[in-house]
Amino acid sequence: MVQNPLEEMNNKTMNGFQWFVIFICILLNVIDGFDVLVMAFTAASVSAEWGLSGSELGALLSAGLFGMGAGSLFLAPWADKIGRRPLTLLCLLISGFSMVAAAFVQTPMQLGIMRFITGLGIGGILASCNVIASEYASSKWRSLSVSLLCTGYAIGATVGGIIAIALISNFGWRSVFLTGGLTTLFMFVVSYFWLPES
Repeated sequence: MVQNPLEEMNNKTMNGFQWFVIFICILLNVIDGFDVLVMAFTAASVSAEWGLSGSELGALLSAGLFGMGAGSLFLAPWADKIGRRPLTLLCLLISGFSMVAAAFVQTPMQLGIMRFITGLGIGGILASCNVIASEYASSKWRSLSVSLLCTGYAIGATVGGIIAIALISNFGWRSVFLTGGLTTLFMFVVSYFWLPES
């Protein structure tokens, strides 16, 4: 009798490939943590350049979160139709290119739109990565794997803040978005070659 692959993963010892898949998912969460909070890192500089009011700055800070919610609601369900790997790759492209585009915007409205689009991608990535990591972990290590996945987001936010300070000091706030976008596109290449389907 042929055993179900998911049952086989649940019952066998975790191998190197399974841990590698979970590691990629953690790295994707690290990138997401940076991409989500990049607006918070650059808020003071953006506000100073454009003379934004508190409500205008608040709208920019919220745009990415609204995008995340929309991505989780409307993009993530497509994973069941097209697969979690294709959706993750698509969302990485969406996030990466919109982050790069945000580095070249000329108005607060343009930045808000780019932040919303970035959020869409992040919402899809987060939903897909959680499922992929959970499915590739054995039942014994699933809780640890999901916990490690969650720490990736916090690591991205913490390390991202340190990187952002250095970038803003030397190159201005636009460099933070550019760095985040290029790093996200790099993770697209990594995921394209090494992230398997769930």
